[in-house]
Formats: sequence, structure tokens, C-alpha cells
Amino acid sequence: MHIQAPWRVLRRIGYGGGRGLRALLYGALLAGVSTGCATKPAPVASQPTPAPSVVARPAPVKPSPVEITPLPHEPVVTAPVQHDAYIALLLPTSSKALKPAVQQIMDGVMGAERVYGQGKEPPVRVFDTSDQDDDVLAQYNKAIDGGAAAVIGPLTRSAVNFLADNGRFPVPVVALNGFDAQTLRRANLYSFSLSVEQEASEVARLMREDGVRNPVIVQAPGVLTRRMAQGFSAVWSAGGATPPPVIDIGNTPALGGLKAQLKGYDAVFLASGFKQGRKLRPFIGADVPVYATSQISPGPLPATALTDLAGVRYLDMPWLANADDPYYALFARARTQSNDLERLFALGVDAWRVAAALVVAPGQPVAFDGVSGQLSQGKDGVIERRLLPQRIGDSAPASSDIVPDDGVPIL
Repeated sequence: MHIQAPWRVLRRIGYGGGRGLRALLYGALLAGVSTGCATKPAPVASQPTPAPSVVARPAPVKPSPVEITPLPHEPVVTAPVQHDAYIALLLPTSSKALKPAVQQIMDGVMGAERVYGQGKEPPVRVFDTSDQDDDVLAQYNKAIDGGAAAVIGPLTRSAVNFLADNGRFPVPVVALNGFDAQTLRRANLYSFSLSVEQEASEVARLMREDGVRNPVIVQAPGVLTRRMAQGFSAVWSAGGATPPPVIDIGNTPALGGLKAQLKGYDAVFLASGFKQGRKLRPFIGADVPVYATSQISPGPLPATALTDLAGVRYLDMPWLANADDPYYALFARARTQSNDLERLFALGVDAWRVAAALVVAPGQPVAFDGVSGQLSQGKDGVIERRLLPQRIGDSAPASSDIVPDDGVPIL
């Protein structure tokens, strides 16, 4: 069968629907999870919170991922696939803190092998790692030396960077996190993640397609929301355009005058999660359309919980946007009540498909309609995702030519 072409590390705590999972899911730098040899990022200095009546224009942000060309002495050379080869799945399966995320990714990988496998792809073999980056490297080398035709993982960004600095890449490696400015680009090293910056950049493209010309960013407090704003601004200002202004709400906002500050703008990008979005949305008013990332949609909720967000437009993956597609019954899986966990499952499904494509058709660019989006191979080995336009309150995806009545996706 064929899928219709449609278009969140954890801290050392158990999952309770908390911020840790979202940070992992959307590609944040690890804090308290990876304690290996990779250098920790310097802490971000606290900045004074501007009053919400001040509209500040941010300095242009360089698009992510950073464009770095693989070294010329390192051409893409893929070892021939042996008859006893396998696809190695490199995950911290024994980690209690990471267990919910790891389990969903594993379920997705195994489900994809069952549903999409045609017998010519190498079987999946799981390699358990700890939270230490040097142990990830040791297990990776074990997988390579043992006959892996491809590797899926590692999961954390610091492990990805450590592997890029110290590993060898005779076979394709599909890392489950995003590249950053410190990542050494290597031939055969691919990034497939739910990057919030990449998703925000997709929202910027959607707004341009909808005819938006003069947007403003309303930014809620938090690391992820700041990265949303940066990802959006980077794409909007590409090519020399003026970066959109930012209204930084801060931790103790006085929101009564927010609506007046939005006069003159034809759309709002709401850099916010669901809970923050519900508080901010009523103060924005209904005069301009509001856009957000999929973080605005946490999972199944009663209509009354979504009233304040009615009309907000966002982007999401087919696995969630088209959840009732009868094709998905092939996975024989009961869905959870968390969109974050569902996105991790979809990430696992398409990670297997990416790895299998790189093994079965080496040298060919990756491009297919997946459950996590329409996938294509971008620069420096980044697997990019196109998502489906959605609008809160609609029973079906909103087409990009519909303007929301009231105006609020990747990590």
C-alpha cells in the first residue's frame, strides 16, 4: 500500500508529560543527561526582561543547520552490504530517565520494519548504551565492527557531536538529533530529528505562502520558545529581509497593552507552548491571524480546553494530522494521549525508512512521504520534513489559502 502524499534531554526524572521530554524531542542541548567527554555549552547569561511594551528587533540569526561542506579528503564511501549485515539501533534502552522516549522510538523502528520491510533490508539489531558519550562511541564501534550496514542513533545531541569528532563512518549513520555549530559534518553522517528550529522555519514559509508580509513574534519565556523565535527569524530574514520584531513577554507579563502593540502587523508568530499559548492568545485579539509550531497542540483535549486557541494555525506531521487514516491500522498500535510520545514513535518509523533507503539505494538522495512529514535530503546530510497545515478548531487540515478568523509543530 502507499501512504497518501501529505505533506521532544530528558532530565534524570521520570516522564510526567514534563519539559524534559519536549527538550529532547525538539533537539535541545542536554543538561544532566549526557555526561561524557563532550564539552558542555556555556550557560546562557540571564538578561533583563524587557517590558512587553517594548518591541525589540533581534540581531539576525544564522539559519540552522550551519552550512559546512564535508572535508574534501572524506568522500562518501559506503562499504558493501554483507549477507549477514544488520541495521544497528543505538539507544540507551536501560536508562530509566529516557525509557519513555526510547521505548517509543524502538516501537516505531520495529513497526516500520514490519510494515515497510520487503525482505531485502538488513534486520534491526539493538545496541544498548549508557548516558556516557564514550560508551555510545564504544557501542557504535562494536556495531560497525560487527557488520552493521547502517546505524540509527545516537539519541542525544552531545553524543552526536562526540561521535562526529571521534567516529569513523564507513556506513550511513542516521542520528536522532539535530546538528549545531559545534557538529563536525562527516560524510555518511545524517541528522533526522524533530528540531523546533526547523519546524519554526517551516511556519515562516507557510506564512509567506499565505501572503503575510509584516509579521511580529510574540515570545513566551523559555529556552524552547527562544529557539522557536530564532528559527523563525532566521528564515524570514534570509536574503537580506529585515528580521521580524520580537515582543518578549518575560516571566511576569503585563499583557493588557499587548493588542495595541500589534497594530500595523499582518500576522503573529506565537513562540509558545500550549499552556503559555492559552494565556497569551486572548490578549492578542482577533484582528490578526496567529501562527505557532506543533507545540501548541499537546494531544487530545476537550473542545473547552481549546477555546482560547481557536483559529491558531500550526504545522504537524501526518501521523497526528491524519490520525484516522486507515492505513495506520497496519501498525496495530494503540495511541497514547501525548502528542510528544506519538511524534517519537513517528520519528522511529521514518528513521528506519531513511536508514533502509540509504542501504538499499546507496548514492540516491532520500525522498519519500513519511508519517513524520514529507522527507527530503537537504544540505550537510540533514533530512528535512515538510509538515501539514492545521488550525485549532478545524476538524480537518486547513489549506494554506484560508486566513484564520482569529488569529495561534519541530523541534
